[in-house]
Amino acid sequence: MKNYLLLILLLLNSLLLLSQNNIQPELEKWIKENNIPVLGLGIIDKGKLSKIEVFGDIKPNEKAPYNTLFNVASLTKPITAIVALKLVSQGKWNLDEPLINYWIDPDIKNDSRNQLLTTRFVLSHQTGFPNWRDSKLEFMFIPGTQYQYSGEGYEYLRRALISKFKKSLNELATELIFEPLKMHDTNYIWDKNTDEARVALGFDKKGNAYKTYKPQTENAADDVLTTIKDYGTFLSSVMAGKDLSDEVFQEMQSNQVASKNGKHFGLGFEKYDFKHGNYALSHGGTDKGVQTIAFIFPKTKQGILIFTNIDDGYKVFEKILIDYLGDYGREIVEIETGQKAQYNPENSTNTTIDNIPYNPVDKELYATILAKDKEFFDAYNLCDLEKQAMIYADNIEFFHDKGGLMTSKQGIMDGTEKNICGKVTRTLINGSVEVYAINTYGAVEIGYHKFYNNQEPNAESIPSKFIIMWHNENGNWKITKVISLH
Repeated sequence: MKNYLLLILLLLNSLLLLSQNNIQPELEKWIKENNIPVLGLGIIDKGKLSKIEVFGDIKPNEKAPYNTLFNVASLTKPITAIVALKLVSQGKWNLDEPLINYWIDPDIKNDSRNQLLTTRFVLSHQTGFPNWRDSKLEFMFIPGTQYQYSGEGYEYLRRALISKFKKSLNELATELIFEPLKMHDTNYIWDKNTDEARVALGFDKKGNAYKTYKPQTENAADDVLTTIKDYGTFLSSVMAGKDLSDEVFQEMQSNQVASKNGKHFGLGFEKYDFKHGNYALSHGGTDKGVQTIAFIFPKTKQGILIFTNIDDGYKVFEKILIDYLGDYGREIVEIETGQKAQYNPENSTNTTIDNIPYNPVDKELYATILAKDKEFFDAYNLCDLEKQAMIYADNIEFFHDKGGLMTSKQGIMDGTEKNICGKVTRTLINGSVEVYAINTYGAVEIGYHKFYNNQEPNAESIPSKFIIMWHNENGNWKITKVISLH
């Protein structure tokens, strides 16, 4: 058994290595073509930061290090939001308590609308404030009645938190986020511990360096300094709802207010609702010499973050998002631009694990396994338990990422009868199957499928990966091992 599982893992790892080896030269090409000094890329898979790459030169002829420090501009806001939401989860702060109880900005002290300001409205950009005040802070509308992106709102919240807890925002973030997650390279301010040799300086579109901004006072909405590793770790913790109550975690992901182009703001994150039921939480950052963006998919436990240190670093976002997120990336681009995405990965030498061209070496074997797949799952959908039992080997091993390992054929059949029959329908994702011969044994089938709950017709179904080991016993194909991933 161990040998066969090892073979499967080696096969999957070889595919992953192939995709990574192909994408790196393409990224480096895009970076050079677009004159981007430094680009940081983080990939989250299965809820964990699985890939960190930093491309480009931090100084002439000096490669940017793995732990390059980036100013991430407005990607500061999600950190501030999670500080507040963790305090809410601890019962020390209230989403809907008026902030007037802790702070009143002198500019609006005589405006009764200040009584309507709450943390919920700050985190969903419904304060009524502009992004930044000119000379005086003023309301543009009644709080809670519409959307207006506002850094001033976050600063208002910061002052209220300081008044309540008698600690700086950086101290609160350190206690609640940075120290627990070991984010030792993340800070709201520049201090004696900032390693300036690792900071990616900001550039304009012509390649001229901006004067480096070194904030000595914290800003709840802007200018956090961090690394791909630290921020990717933070996003992974957010996706897991770490130290957030179930109620707060759901509120964070709920549609609080429509923002633009069909998107909504939740609490601290903008939310993209996709065509097939999945969704992403996102935020970006733009400043002089800064273009950053991040997406996390709580349902599928995936994510991506991209940091650049130039005004037009966004020029490579489309290609990277589509390459790593596929159709979701394409949909993101089309939501943002209102136009069809121009980049087609089929015309690129770059591939990812989901779009590596696959051509079966043994077409006859491929057709045989597809036919056996159909035979088994037709029986599965029709609740033909006898047929399923005939195709399962007596020594069947069923690995389920959530349910664990089952080795009892009768137990599997009993579970199928109880939980599947008349309730669940399986559909194979066309074109997703790959088949590889296993010498002297049979074949391995790898693919994607969906399961539809017939009792919940409106429930979404997200593609999930499966691996099936087929043993050829003198022309009689049996399923000996199943790995079901959701």
